[in-house]
Amino acid sequence: MDYTQLNTTQRREMLQEIGIESVDELFDCIPPSVRCEEGLDLSPALSELELQRQLAEMATHNLGAHNMTCFMGCGAYDHFYPVHIDQLSNRGEFLTSYTPYQAEASQGSLQAFFEFQSQIARLTGLDIANASLYDGATAVAEAALLAVNTTRRYEVLVASTLHPEYLAVLNTVLADLAVTITVIPSRGCRIHPEDVEQLISDKTAAVIVQSPNVWGQLEDWDGCFGVAHTIPKTAGIAVFNPIACGMLKTPGECGADIAAGEGQPLGNALNLGGPYLGLLAAKEQYMRKMPGRLVGMTNDEDGRRVFCLTLQTREQHIRGAKATSNVCTNQGLMALRATMFMTSLGSVGLKEMAEQCWHKSHYLANSIASLDGWELAFDGAFFNEFTVRCPIPVTDVVEEGKRRGMLVGVAAAGRRMRGLSEGDELIIAVTEKRTKHEMDALVELFKELAS
Repeated sequence: MDYTQLNTTQRREMLQEIGIESVDELFDCIPPSVRCEEGLDLSPALSELELQRQLAEMATHNLGAHNMTCFMGCGAYDHFYPVHIDQLSNRGEFLTSYTPYQAEASQGSLQAFFEFQSQIARLTGLDIANASLYDGATAVAEAALLAVNTTRRYEVLVASTLHPEYLAVLNTVLADLAVTITVIPSRGCRIHPEDVEQLISDKTAAVIVQSPNVWGQLEDWDGCFGVAHTIPKTAGIAVFNPIACGMLKTPGECGADIAAGEGQPLGNALNLGGPYLGLLAAKEQYMRKMPGRLVGMTNDEDGRRVFCLTLQTREQHIRGAKATSNVCTNQGLMALRATMFMTSLGSVGLKEMAEQCWHKSHYLANSIASLDGWELAFDGAFFNEFTVRCPIPVTDVVEEGKRRGMLVGVAAAGRRMRGLSEGDELIIAVTEKRTKHEMDALVELFKELAS
């Protein structure tokens, strides 16, 4: 695409064509009282070399996982991905492609999304997956809508251990619908099937449980979804970590009917908060009500394998208010990166990554628990994330970590967690990227702070 600006002659010709004398006439409809008449308070123009230096200096003020040791998690994780994913996904035909409505001109994109769907279905142990959603939070909300639209029931049970940002989005999406959200209380850090049993009824469309949950603890999916299935048609919705599926039982193996999750760990960088990638998979019976896009494979009249968007009659651009969801696109570039990531690692590589996360996190947890004054907040099983209680204010721990070049974790009482706790709990995540030296340095920091 050519971004060269219009010259004076071209601008004058355009103004003459539409019958006005100046560009200012285009803005006559804007009241003078809200116009900026004095001009913008901009710095003098810089040369290219000066601008590069200024931007480079500004960039040094950005602190994150790219230049600090990162133990933060709670939905976004500092995982490794091969460098060729950047090289391939930045190619023009991938980076600038918009949307594959014209199947005959979009076979490459459609094939990539078909592969993505196949991989996510296999990863979750379910029958079908769509071509991605916006992020993990909206995927959870769409999963709830899918259950409501399928069952025609209007109550959803949600575990209190669901990430608070996911719960906030769920409340927002369902706010204008006649749907009741009932929160399942936890006992300490986990949901118990007995509590699900007390709340469930023949009005329940779905039971939503996240595992690992917001505290990092593994929930009893088998038990919770087993209770859900005592009521015919009630769906069990698993909110999952895709990396954990390389080592733990998949949502499908635990009895989930629908699985939703955040796909950022699959080859997508932290990106200072986005864009991210929503994952949604389900059993085949939910196919016609699934939101967003499903890519299908068929043969053309010459017998060649081809790909197309299938079941488009569900979509907003055709059905309007009768669509199953207002989602009518997908995170194409992020899904492509996830496809490249899963293809590159394969099942063996993904399993090794998951096992490294598990072993390293348990090494760090045991090391912290051995310090005077520090303790693990919960004694349940966890994957790569755990919670510790700090002997000093958690904000002091976080700030001192930053001064030492470490993002030590996420404060449960912080703004990001919407006041999940009023205490001094710190949620720590460990990925395969963390080294023994980095973990030992964190333990030494905690030791100094408590002394």
